[in-house]
Amino acid sequence: MARRGRPADTDRMAAVTPVPRRERSAGIDIARGLALLGIIVVNARFFFLPFGSAVDAGVLPAGLDRSPADWAAHDAIDTLATFKFMSLFSLLFGFGLAQQAARAAAAGRSRWHTGLRRLGMLLVIGVLHGLLVWDGDILTLYAVLGTAVLACIGLDDRWLRRLTVGLVALTVLMTVVGAAMQAAFSGMAEANAAEVATTAGDAPDGAARGPGAMLAAEFDISSPIWIDAEVAAYREGPWLDAFAFRAVGYAISLAFAPFGYGWQALTMMLLGVWVQRSGLFGADGSARRRRIAWRMLAAGLPITVAAVALRWFAGREAVVTQVVGTSGIGIGALLLPLGYACLAVEFGPRLPAPLRAPIQAAGAIGLTVYLCESLACTALASWWGLAWFATMTDAAFTLLVVGVWAGLAVAALAWTRLVGNGPMERLWRWGTYG
Repeated sequence: MARRGRPADTDRMAAVTPVPRRERSAGIDIARGLALLGIIVVNARFFFLPFGSAVDAGVLPAGLDRSPADWAAHDAIDTLATFKFMSLFSLLFGFGLAQQAARAAAAGRSRWHTGLRRLGMLLVIGVLHGLLVWDGDILTLYAVLGTAVLACIGLDDRWLRRLTVGLVALTVLMTVVGAAMQAAFSGMAEANAAEVATTAGDAPDGAARGPGAMLAAEFDISSPIWIDAEVAAYREGPWLDAFAFRAVGYAISLAFAPFGYGWQALTMMLLGVWVQRSGLFGADGSARRRRIAWRMLAAGLPITVAAVALRWFAGREAVVTQVVGTSGIGIGALLLPLGYACLAVEFGPRLPAPLRAPIQAAGAIGLTVYLCESLACTALASWWGLAWFATMTDAAFTLLVVGVWAGLAVAALAWTRLVGNGPMERLWRWGTYG
């Protein structure tokens, strides 16, 4: 019975709480911990290279060149990780929203109350992360797409399946369109680069910095003017120059999301809702998990391998490589993440404890670890840290970020055993549940 002066349903609201630690799924935390490894490996090129170089492998700052080992690392990452682990993260995000909605329904509460508070807090964290730490933030997009996922959770199973299938078709279309746009933009940028460089070379100051360089480069991120100024901003400062490049990169990432990863993220989130409803990650889903895992790998790996192999046979600059190859990598990322998730949930808890425990701990405090990945890599790259920005290529920074992830996983294990929940998880839960 409700106490005097309080709404009748306030007591039921108290039942909508986070999942207790003892009820967390080890397999899901392991899947999230492995997703964080894949994410930092893919993001390494954005942490340690200029934006234009990270987007277009053919564009590098002066003084850098790729060895065969660098190309091997670059292509292996595109085959196994690019879009795949962020899609896995998206699937788990949708799974978590569906879990929260189910707990709210069980407590007799609307999913919108805690759901919107949760997403609103995530939006604040994402904007601060994107503007102050690293422009590749994904949390902002997740917060926006999460509102659509909350709406779709109200659909019955039949309509949810139809919508997800329709989004898969739309995602494939937008992936191809995005790849074609990227190829066209790359060709235009190449044609204009020499003209822009010549025009800027006539400037009396010789080398533009910060926003002035952006204007001189006509906002072409692959222009040598832009790249030189971006390298100087991150490696030498000052803070305002670095902030300008970070803010513009953040805006570009959000603006292009509707033509690329945005649809894929939404599709994978809805797939996560289906996974939660179907009980695929539950105790009774073992046989289904193994069957789905092998099918997804059998379908997704040949597509991504063929997409990357085009670079070696047709040439990296060929239009067919840029359109068909990039599309194949994106389409493979619609299949492989579900296979990765099923393998992690099925076999992750069976790993030896010294290997399993740090991965599981990293996944349990995934928001904190994700943000710490950005802080650690930014410190290694920026002038206020070790200033390693644009000083290494793929093989070197891939090994470096694997070490960063491993260190954070060990730190997460120590933190969760000594303190409990992660600091950002505490903040997020406070914003969600009060």
